[in-house]
Amino acid sequence: MKRWILAAVVLATVTGCEQMEFSDKKADAEKRWFDARARVLYRVADNRLSTGKLDDAAGSARQALILQPDYYEAKVLMARIDIEQGRYSVAAESLEKLGRIRPKSAELAYLLGTAQEKAGKLTEALANYRRAYALDESSVAAVKAAAEVLAAMGHVRRAQLQVESYLLKVSEDPGMYELAGRLAMMTKEYDKAAEHYERARELDPRNSQYMEMLGRAQYVAGRHAGVIDTLTELLERKERPTGTWVHVMLGDAYLALNKAHQAFEAYFTASERAPNDPTVWVALSRSALAMNDTPRATLAARKALLLEPGQLDATLLLSYALLREGKSTEAVRTLRQAAAAHPTNAMVHCLLGRAHLAAGNEAGAVRCYSAALRMDPTSPLARELLSAAGGGQISQVD
Repeated sequence: MKRWILAAVVLATVTGCEQMEFSDKKADAEKRWFDARARVLYRVADNRLSTGKLDDAAGSARQALILQPDYYEAKVLMARIDIEQGRYSVAAESLEKLGRIRPKSAELAYLLGTAQEKAGKLTEALANYRRAYALDESSVAAVKAAAEVLAAMGHVRRAQLQVESYLLKVSEDPGMYELAGRLAMMTKEYDKAAEHYERARELDPRNSQYMEMLGRAQYVAGRHAGVIDTLTELLERKERPTGTWVHVMLGDAYLALNKAHQAFEAYFTASERAPNDPTVWVALSRSALAMNDTPRATLAARKALLLEPGQLDATLLLSYALLREGKSTEAVRTLRQAAAAHPTNAMVHCLLGRAHLAAGNEAGAVRCYSAALRMDPTSPLARELLSAAGGGQISQVD
């Protein structure tokens, strides 16, 4: 009897151990399955974030965290999604908690700075961007972001010095040169900006945006030949639609180099693209005058005035064209209206004086020149015209 009892006890003990071992194995298997499933969901969430499917990405990340609540990478990914969705305070709170767990993570410092910058907390963002760089000196993104924040805070020169001092370390990063170019534009160092944009384009020749920026910088720097080369190449690429400004700027560059016919062609293309923009028609009129095509100059100026009655540049161009066509009476009438609308504009009065002269009214011309000189005592044109009028040698329209 005792032997049977002992055997039963032994059997129960063995069975219990086997059940515990089975239970442990089952728990381990479930954990491995949960971990594997969480990793799959994480990869799905990351892929969806990269393609801009934010809601789907957030859903997958949350499922991964349900399966594995301490999944660090999924928590970081969730913070990135929160930033993209505009939930900056939520993202910052999560990142601060993670930062206490991994205080040496440059990635967390950078992401926290991003959330703070987007929330308008620029001082805190700058501190975290700098901390990210201190933790990882290869972090080009942190340097760029810190410079952007400095510029947004009004410290453009400091941002510029920071970026330019870093260029030696990342001489092959086109984005750094693009940022350096933008900062140089802000400090009105246009030649330097053009050089930086040129380098960015060399490093990334397929980036049309760099070419656009280069063209703008060359334009304000007065590098007209460079503008023509850059914008012509940009137009030849036909990778994406170009703005009307490209053709206008190209026309301006041609006109500055006394290539009136090429300028007219560029402006004409601009007028086809933006037929309701009066400034385009003003430019077209100016180029037509430069190539001595007075009828086209007149038509373009009238079109500009039709779109924007009283537009000063269009009025001056139309009046000049009318004088070239010998229509002095109409020119006087047009310029009198302009003088009434712009009583302190010396150029209007100078041209009105020339119109009076062409109409045979020398006294009226002298009065206009005198008025122009009172408005602008430093005007060499008004002084020259008045002097010529006094000597009876008033210049005729060219």
